[in-house]
Amino acid sequence: MTTEHRIIQLVEKNCHKIAEQAVRRVQQDPETPNYKSLADDELRARARDLLANLGQWLERQDDGFLDRRYEELGRVRHQDGFPLHEVVYKLHLLKRTILDHAREHHLEMNAMELYAEQEFLQTLDIFFDRIIYRVVKGYSEHEMANQAGSRAAPALMVSTAAPGRRAA
Repeated sequence: MTTEHRIIQLVEKNCHKIAEQAVRRVQQDPETPNYKSLADDELRARARDLLANLGQWLERQDDGFLDRRYEELGRVRHQDGFPLHEVVYKLHLLKRTILDHAREHHLEMNAMELYAEQEFLQTLDIFFDRIIYRVVKGYSEHEMANQAGSRAAPALMVSTAAPGRRAA
């Protein structure tokens, strides 16, 4: 078994513990005040879903499901009124929690295994860059749709006003 697979198995096996650590970090961090309004269960469930399926997500990054899922998360967080920087920072905290846990529990490694670990870390970085991009995309698209909708509303009011009368 490769070092990368051992780390992935470690993360997936300990997904509940890592999710708990991530939720604690998010709830305690002053940079994520809006997340305090969410139920811990929701945060835990999202983190566990990502962690329990990490190997699967890393292997099939091009299936579109992950992209749609995280674009939807961006739209939801925009609807919830969360600032974008806070949403991105929360994902950063989750990634950092994964890395901390993996480093805390890895076995002694030889040079080849250290190299494999570095490759895994690069893969994890690329993965998180991708989901962050998708969250930002979903968030931005929802924001633009709201702005377009709010600009269109006054035009509708004017066009539906009776001739010779001004819309209120």
